[in-house]
Amino acid sequence: MAALYVRLILGHGWQQQALLPADILVVTFTDAATKELRERIRARLTQAAAYFREKLDVNDAFLLRLRADYPAEQWPACAYRLELAANWMDEAAIYTIHGWSNRMLQQHAFDSGSLFKQEVDTDDQELLNQVVRDYWRQFFYPLSATACLAVYQLASSPEQLTKIIKPLLFETEAQGLAFTENNLAQAFGDWEHWQTQRMALENQARQRWTDNLTSLHDLLTEASEKGWLNGNQYRKASFSLKLQELAAWASGDSLELDALAKFGQQKLQAGLTKTHQDKAAQFATAAFQAIDALVEHGSTEINIADIITRHAIQWMRQGYDNEKQRIARMTFDDMLNRLDQALQGKNADQLAATIVKQYPIALIDEFQDTDPVQYRIFARLYPANEEHNPACFMIGDPKQAIYSFRGGDIFTYLKAHQATQGRHYTLNTNFRSTQALVQAVNQVFKQAETQQAAGAFCFKNAHDNPLPFHAVDAKGRNEIWLDTLQPAAALTIWQMSSDSPIGMPDYRRQMADATASEIVRLLQSADQKHTGFQNPSGDIRPLQPADIAILVRSSNEAKAMRAALASRNLRSVYLSERESIFASPEAADLLIWLNALAAPRDERKVRAALSTSTLGWSHAQLRQLTWDEPAWEQQLERFISYQQRWQRDGILPTLRQLMSDYALPARLKLALDGERRLTNLLHLAELLQKASSHLEGEPALIRYLAETIASDQNAEESVIRLESDANLIKIVTIHKSKGLEYPLVFLPFICSFREVGGRNNPYYRYHDTDFNLSIDLSKSDQIKAISDKERLQEDLRLLYVALTRAQFACWLGIAPIKIGNSKQSQLEKSAIGYILGWQAGTASSELTNQLNQLTRPLNTVRLYALQGAEPVEGHAAGFDKLSPNGIPKTNRTGLIKADCAAIVITNFPEISESLYQPAQLALSLDAARVSTARISDNWWIASYSALSTDESTRSSIPEPATEAENFSEDKHGDETDLKPLPATPVATGIHALPRGADPGVLVHELFEQCAQHGFQIIATQPDTVQTLIAKLFKHPRWDTHRDTLQDYLQHWLGMPLLQNSPISLARLSTGQYQAEMEFLLGADKVDVQLIDELVCQHTFGGHARPRLQPKQINGLLKGFIDLVFMHEGQYFVVDYKFNALGNHDDSYQPDHLRRAMLDKRYDLQAVLYLLALHRLLKSRLGDNYDYDQHIGGFVYLFLRGAKTATAGRVSNKPPLILIESLDALFNGQSLQSIAA
Repeated sequence: MAALYVRLILGHGWQQQALLPADILVVTFTDAATKELRERIRARLTQAAAYFREKLDVNDAFLLRLRADYPAEQWPACAYRLELAANWMDEAAIYTIHGWSNRMLQQHAFDSGSLFKQEVDTDDQELLNQVVRDYWRQFFYPLSATACLAVYQLASSPEQLTKIIKPLLFETEAQGLAFTENNLAQAFGDWEHWQTQRMALENQARQRWTDNLTSLHDLLTEASEKGWLNGNQYRKASFSLKLQELAAWASGDSLELDALAKFGQQKLQAGLTKTHQDKAAQFATAAFQAIDALVEHGSTEINIADIITRHAIQWMRQGYDNEKQRIARMTFDDMLNRLDQALQGKNADQLAATIVKQYPIALIDEFQDTDPVQYRIFARLYPANEEHNPACFMIGDPKQAIYSFRGGDIFTYLKAHQATQGRHYTLNTNFRSTQALVQAVNQVFKQAETQQAAGAFCFKNAHDNPLPFHAVDAKGRNEIWLDTLQPAAALTIWQMSSDSPIGMPDYRRQMADATASEIVRLLQSADQKHTGFQNPSGDIRPLQPADIAILVRSSNEAKAMRAALASRNLRSVYLSERESIFASPEAADLLIWLNALAAPRDERKVRAALSTSTLGWSHAQLRQLTWDEPAWEQQLERFISYQQRWQRDGILPTLRQLMSDYALPARLKLALDGERRLTNLLHLAELLQKASSHLEGEPALIRYLAETIASDQNAEESVIRLESDANLIKIVTIHKSKGLEYPLVFLPFICSFREVGGRNNPYYRYHDTDFNLSIDLSKSDQIKAISDKERLQEDLRLLYVALTRAQFACWLGIAPIKIGNSKQSQLEKSAIGYILGWQAGTASSELTNQLNQLTRPLNTVRLYALQGAEPVEGHAAGFDKLSPNGIPKTNRTGLIKADCAAIVITNFPEISESLYQPAQLALSLDAARVSTARISDNWWIASYSALSTDESTRSSIPEPATEAENFSEDKHGDETDLKPLPATPVATGIHALPRGADPGVLVHELFEQCAQHGFQIIATQPDTVQTLIAKLFKHPRWDTHRDTLQDYLQHWLGMPLLQNSPISLARLSTGQYQAEMEFLLGADKVDVQLIDELVCQHTFGGHARPRLQPKQINGLLKGFIDLVFMHEGQYFVVDYKFNALGNHDDSYQPDHLRRAMLDKRYDLQAVLYLLALHRLLKSRLGDNYDYDQHIGGFVYLFLRGAKTATAGRVSNKPPLILIESLDALFNGQSLQSIAA
């Protein structure tokens, strides 16, 4: 394609004028392919320009011929035009088919009748679910109970109906799906009438059998025992059981009509042996005739499931399209369908002319994957019967048309092939593989082409072969594939010899083990530098794991292969993963974690989280927690902190902290699948963080994860990500390998196939004689045969793709396989079986003879030397004319080119359990580079806790790597208790409640829950209060204190917040307060001691208090205010304290409260909170803001003293000078400038 593009830019061989990149439309199917094409064309244009400027000397036949067609004086102009095109490639018209269609709809909105802008929906599953539910409600809810039975024949729920309808819904080009009934209601009525008749006939038949059961049983038993009946049709061994089933049916049990028919008059009389025809009259009774009547009626059954399916498809298509238009959305398929419709609408001619004028030339890459809609678009724009400008080039290889499952249609290609007879051009040189490997593949398909009546790809008929196999030449490679220093076979076939067929599970397991064992052998030999790739200079590049690709058909094969590799210490990566991340074990474990994070005081949930396989705790570690109470308390506190982190920062930082705390990355790295599991966890965490942005609260996120795990969601963003492919063995599906190449390829499961039919095929897809797609819902045997033939045809193309991915060598695993309980090999149903000419009924022992057919024309192969050596004859199975280093035993010098052997057939390799032990590479490392740049390491996130903590308990400047989580405010960690005053009595009531940080956390959470519900509501609902307390304080140590808490909570809600005002929490409406308000203040090298001096000077009358240690805040100051409320136009900050100042109410006198405020430096905390509030109000109110008018001050509530004379309340309003001085400091000003 790049060469063709170069010619179009120059106008070479083109009667019209030369073109620019904007004139040439290049269409492919994926974003990755567009990028690759863009760069490949750019590189080719640049190379051609350099060649025309005589700055490049290459042995390129295309460039030689191209330049020779232009006189030398035109070369600079040609070079200039090529350079201009190369520089313009970013603007070149290279698009995916969907992207280009959408662009045309938008650019030509008037002619196409499209909106200028529509949202593209990459995951329309929810919209489709909505349409299906609407259909279910509208058509199935009104049905009678009898009619519902008809629905259940098809689907028992909207979700099941979606699975059935969805594949058919988008088969818009398929014939055979039209709804031909008058209406659905009439169809249900006809079916109910038929069902009523059936029930009547069945009841009548049952009654006649019940009335004569003994005599009928005796007659039939006599007929069996005396040999009246044909033994093949009525086996004596099972006849008694059949009679029991018949008796049970007469009593009301169900029985299939086919089984019942054997006991009707017609079948019984037809089953009589020749010598007992005189017994026919004994079966001509009413009971036997009643069964015949029932069976005959059954043959007229209305296929109601078929009718419902057709009606549902028609209605849902319309409803689905209408809903998308209503909300201005479209899917990728809509882009194509709407452009196709526009090109057939009233403005079609104008639209087509405009597009063709814009793009006089179109190049369609990978045309073999084109579907009917895509082809119809381009056929309308560039008609095949027009041989002049404009022109369309369709570039593709029909032998690689393997994407029927996503709409790619080989039959569309065949239509285009017929329409363009006489204008076909073929590339006949393989640039990927060695000559020996190309020769081997040629031989495999040439044999099938000549020996099979339908040709190599099963398309040949008596008149034509639209898809023949043509052998190709090979450019070859400059390296040789060596195995133990010997040139190795290009195509190796392993045969599993057996006198009996081998079941698929055994075939898969043994081939996986054999492949893994062989790879271990090759890599161990490569570590000794005996196996690898030899270049022309004689150097050997040892084989690496990344050189090996194993191609599979399904994820089950990939899992089997990965397991076999892992058991031998070989790391691999599956590059075709399409499973949802929500189906992974990590998703299930993460759901358990979330339940524990949301309820960290539920010990059962925390234990479940610690027991997950992802955390990897041993049984001994888990058992220790049952008797080591401090260790268990530590785990509970850790999960409590996770909940707080979740509420504060979100789920993603929380999960990252959990993984860090439990050293998951380091531990998982030690496991073979560790990278996979760690990638899954991080991926899930990102998806949960994204989902949380539109979900309210922890329960909603947990419900989202649970429902997504339970569903079959498989949106693009939820597909499992690739963990790594760094020097790993690659496992990839054959479909995804198309277009790629690998040095070595293993095809261990090449015999596998999936026959059409069974539960996995609710309908049959096939093409009629005119290549039109059709759907058969009735699943007739005739259509099944046609559909399965098309399956085999695509399997043959898959085989071709698989065999042509290797550069140097390929291995195939072949066995006489069977499916299920078959007694004979079914290899003929596979692509490789068809190639071998395997016939149904062929003995398994014949496999060797069949395989030998492939090598008979290749008993000798040619070996070529690079430096002029004459051809040397060698044998395919041995290398008797080669020296140990691979050089032919001649007097000529030179290395062997990689054309050593074509096909070698060997026995199934020996399976070894040996582990691969990679060689330890001796690495010589240079000294580490030392940075000379100055790095600022004192940027940190400070908080009140970080400022007030004594210097001995933390370093003055945090390490940069700790980031915010180590220095974000621990909101309630300061609530340690002061030493009680001496000679105090035993604590009672509120003073007897447990002390320490954990009770403080619980009480704060209680207030937060009350704020979320609404203080006014909580104050009037004692039952809700009781429920909240029971939920939060469920540890046994709170059993005797819950009544006290409930009593005090009511008091806390009702007590005045201010000294001279009745305002209380219970009187605050939800619009008057904000709980847990977070703030962040920027700080540029703010001196903490300067802050301390200002606070000490302006608060609490200058009373003595512990001084802050010298440090700087350089970064951010972060905090959370328990409550901000507004009253009479003023704003107040509130902080709840559950500190125990003593064992009696006297401990909460004013001087004791002041002492607590100063000793714990709550004065600093209060001032910082007011500073944050000051800044907030100043930014919101602007010039209308006035500190004295709008700021009310701080209120600290020491809750244990709520019923004392002081009410445990400390309130104050610092002077404006303090707040403004601090504001200026955090703005980077000095005190001198403030004073000035």
